[in-house]
Amino acid sequence: MALILLTNDDGYQALGLKVLEEGLQDLGEVWVVAPHKERSGASHSITLHQPLRVIEQRPRFFSVSGTPVDCVMLAVHALLPKPPDVVISGINAGYNVGEDVFYSGTVAGAREAALLGIPALAVSVGNAASEETPETYEKALPYIRQLLPILLEAEAPILLNLNLPPGPASAIRGLRVTRLGNRCYDNPVERLGPETYVIAGEVRWTRTEGTDLEALSQGYASVTPLDIDLTDDERLEDLRRSLSG
Repeated sequence: MALILLTNDDGYQALGLKVLEEGLQDLGEVWVVAPHKERSGASHSITLHQPLRVIEQRPRFFSVSGTPVDCVMLAVHALLPKPPDVVISGINAGYNVGEDVFYSGTVAGAREAALLGIPALAVSVGNAASEETPETYEKALPYIRQLLPILLEAEAPILLNLNLPPGPASAIRGLRVTRLGNRCYDNPVERLGPETYVIAGEVRWTRTEGTDLEALSQGYASVTPLDIDLTDDERLEDLRRSLSG
């Protein structure tokens, strides 16, 4: 029986996490280690040299006064009886697409697992906060079940990023394998006063063929394999030649 670790960045009381936990009980031994409060946009931050409070809310379910990365670190190295076979982060209320993967606490929780050699999946649903019911998140469960054997049977740990469009499950046209798209913000910084600014702005999508953004805009779910090695191989040799010349 697989040991499945769940985390998120919306906090341990989030509905998406509740649906995920309940929906996977028949697939293995499910543990939850999640932030005590929402940590959206925490990216891959980690709490160093500061105490973290860990509360066992109930058996195999812990809240942590830290980030999603802290949660995975504590779960793997202290809280679980053994390292998990797979880590699933989510189900997040809102997309994590394009450049979001650099900012997202949801993706970071999964990425930390991959860094530790554990296959991982980040799961997000578009516009979930505006239409939040159990059904909002339950539509992700069939796709998670479809991807779980791939994660568990891979020869090397892999990291996948799954996004689902808003609306009912019946409206989703299928699952596409995609690459990351480009999603940026117009006028991202607004001045509110002499010493006060806010980072926000309007989202602008570039629906390039084959990307997560294109698939979602056409009503498909999107899954993107992510690489934790950020080395730019194309420029590696160019840089070496330039520096040796």
